[in-house]
Amino acid sequence: MIPEKIKDICEEIGLNPRDAAWELPQRKGTWIVKHKALERIAAHKGVKFDLPTIIESNANDKMCVILVNGHLGEASEWSIGEATSYNNKNNYPFAMAEKRAKDRVILKLVGLHGDAYSEEEADDFKESAPAPVQAIEKPQTSIVVDDWKGIKIHFSKHEGKTLGELTEKQLTWWQNNYDPVRDGNKPSHDDLILREALNKSKRVGGKKDGFGF
Repeated sequence: MIPEKIKDICEEIGLNPRDAAWELPQRKGTWIVKHKALERIAAHKGVKFDLPTIIESNANDKMCVILVNGHLGEASEWSIGEATSYNNKNNYPFAMAEKRAKDRVILKLVGLHGDAYSEEEADDFKESAPAPVQAIEKPQTSIVVDDWKGIKIHFSKHEGKTLGELTEKQLTWWQNNYDPVRDGNKPSHDDLILREALNKSKRVGGKKDGFGF
């Protein structure tokens, strides 16, 4: 369960706590907060930063260690951000060191330090983040067909023919075999109209196969 402190701060600025933080799978009870969420929290709370102090840096070795001071009202905190070959996999050590230091300062100033870590603290934290859930687009279901006989087939050797022009055998084949979402394909509007027309052809006159009316 997300710690109440994290939930309260996220809800205060309109963030969904589940979108802002996650629990480290390999260490239960350890919560990770996204850098973007911490930036929004800092902006909302009014956290101010001094210019950072570079303690050590070497661009060729992709290494940077900086000191950052931050202030929230009368409270002040500082922290060190390190990005070196042994704890950083990207090619931007200066930016990473700044993120790590600022995120730690933000966590301290808003009272989350000890309850949560920044996702920038370690590459392993980012790799453990759950993949975003993508909404599955459902096929349109509000297709209405009044005259199924006049609907044209828009592909195959029967392209241009209306369903009313098909033979009984041909129509039966289309009724039983046409599936616009087969193999995960995204159906077009014409696909959905054709399928609905075929469905309606089965219902006309109460006949399962659409004939005898």
